[in-house]
Amino acid sequence: MKFYRFSIMITFLFWGLQVNAFWSKWFDTIAAKINNITDVILHKEFHKAKKLELHNETGSIVINSWKQDSIAIEVITSCTESTHREIKLDMECLDEIIKIHTIFKDEKIKATVLFNILLPKNSDIVIQTKQGDIIVKDVSGNLFLETLQGNIKLVNPNNMLTAKTDDGNILIRTDSIENSKEFNLNVDKGNIEIYTTSAINTYMNACAPQGKIISELPITLDSYTTTLNADAWKKFKQFVHGSIGNPLSKLNINAHNGSISIMPYIKQNDIF
Repeated sequence: MKFYRFSIMITFLFWGLQVNAFWSKWFDTIAAKINNITDVILHKEFHKAKKLELHNETGSIVINSWKQDSIAIEVITSCTESTHREIKLDMECLDEIIKIHTIFKDEKIKATVLFNILLPKNSDIVIQTKQGDIIVKDVSGNLFLETLQGNIKLVNPNNMLTAKTDDGNILIRTDSIENSKEFNLNVDKGNIEIYTTSAINTYMNACAPQGKIISELPITLDSYTTTLNADAWKKFKQFVHGSIGNPLSKLNINAHNGSISIMPYIKQNDIF
């Protein structure tokens, strides 16, 4: 009798799970039909390419390094079925440079073009996008990253770096910058967070005219003569020039309408 009751309970449990799964799938299908959203997925791989140049309209771009001698690209375009023809994706390899351009023929259409990319660790990257996050992990080549609206997140960059966002944050976790190299970080509306160590050995120019600069790492400030009034104390919070470790590289940081934070490397294990 007990076994019979137990069997009935198990049967109803699995039946309930199947019903929930059915309704969940049914509602997703109905929502997709109402919104008429479709995903088109494209995969391409280019061998022996050394540089990536990507110009996107709207959508996140995620880049990781791998040990293969090729650049693998996955593109996911999400939009209504009727507007797919309004999106043009050009992708070609010229002189070991992968050139990708996403063009919306009608600027009013609502769509996203998401990129997932794997490339060799020492690749150079140029990315410009109007809207969307840019995430780059474990790439040691030269990086130029720009988005008008979105966050820029980097793990372990150490070569020449330029990162710009008009409306978003920049987050970086790295323990080194190569000697004689520069990081140039610029945010208009947003904050900049850098997680690093005193062994980064860099000279820092930091400016946050509408916010403040804080650092939990010791900075050897440039010496200068000043009076100690309200303007001077305000300047201490908003303009910092000095060295973290030995000044073997340069770190230029500007947050025009935000704040700047320099934090210990171990405080942020994963910025994604």
